[in-house]
Amino acid sequence: MRRCIPFLLSVLLIILILSAGCTSDSSSSSGSSPAANTGTGGVSADINVMDPVLASTYLQLSNLGFAFIGFNVTNPTDSPKTVIVESEIPGFTETSVNTIEVPAHGNLEIGQTPSLRNSVIPTEMTPATLHYKVTLADGTRIDEQSVPIKIYAKDTMIWQVCDEDNSECYDMSHYIAAWVTPHAAEIAPLVRAAANYHPDKSMSGYLCNDCTNQQQWEDYSDAQVKAIFTALKKDYQITYINSALAYGKSSNEPPQRILLPRESLATKSANCIDGTVLYASALESVGINPHIILIPGHAFVCYDTMPDSSGRPSCLETTMTGSSTFEEAAAEGDEEYQAEITNGNFPSGISQDLSLAELRKEGLLPME
Repeated sequence: MRRCIPFLLSVLLIILILSAGCTSDSSSSSGSSPAANTGTGGVSADINVMDPVLASTYLQLSNLGFAFIGFNVTNPTDSPKTVIVESEIPGFTETSVNTIEVPAHGNLEIGQTPSLRNSVIPTEMTPATLHYKVTLADGTRIDEQSVPIKIYAKDTMIWQVCDEDNSECYDMSHYIAAWVTPHAAEIAPLVRAAANYHPDKSMSGYLCNDCTNQQQWEDYSDAQVKAIFTALKKDYQITYINSALAYGKSSNEPPQRILLPRESLATKSANCIDGTVLYASALESVGINPHIILIPGHAFVCYDTMPDSSGRPSCLETTMTGSSTFEEAAAEGDEEYQAEITNGNFPSGISQDLSLAELRKEGLLPME
């Protein structure tokens, strides 16, 4: 898996871009004035807020050690001050509250990511308001604001973000790992159905005691993927349908609506990226490590055939599930993958081979 910049650095840069222009101070629209702030003893707070709330990304922030809103509280006095910071998106999140002790002539930084209620995440981009408050322990207000923000639907993906003049863009494609949901309730019945099409009537991941060479491992893993393919083709009757883009704007291309695996199973339809995360979810659920392959305008799935990730992965063109045999879809996927290697598109960054195991290690977890 290759990227142009280190993952955590890219996340930090993205946060800086999204928060640009969103700082506030205690003399702004809260109604405070310099004179009114004398009761705080000079304690002040600088606030940085991310906007918009991209639900799939927002749900990952805590895992990655980042915050949606950051408070930098400064205490210029000769004694420590107890400060309470609160934030929430009314109607969408719980309230985050932290009490901190700011040392004399010191400052502390604290971040909050108010817990987003899954049940109220909108189905389209929706205007909302972030409310935050900073007070001393005795109730003296340091700052209190209501900031307009936007909340995107959970299934909205933005592939990259750019700064204001589009001079630098940062890859967001690794967040596709959030759509791979192996523990979704709908995946277990799919795997159970797939077992009916396996020669051994089982789905066991890499538990092959008799595999002693690469070919045996490939045959063993391919048989399980073929079983998933057959279940999706016969039992779920998955059909390729190109779904519409989500409403909204990014700096250079519209955000894309990506069906969660449970939605693809319910609607019996999937486009290339929908099918890729659906297969990846089923594979991860049985212990086979999938790879999400992103090439310009297209996506397909590959998978490690051996537990140590050695050798070239096998691949599958998921859009052929409803119209072709497994062997034809596998041959097409392998040909597409080999073309990217031959053209040098993975090293150049034109295309990406995203190992889900590596993305999980980085802290990118299923969104449900």
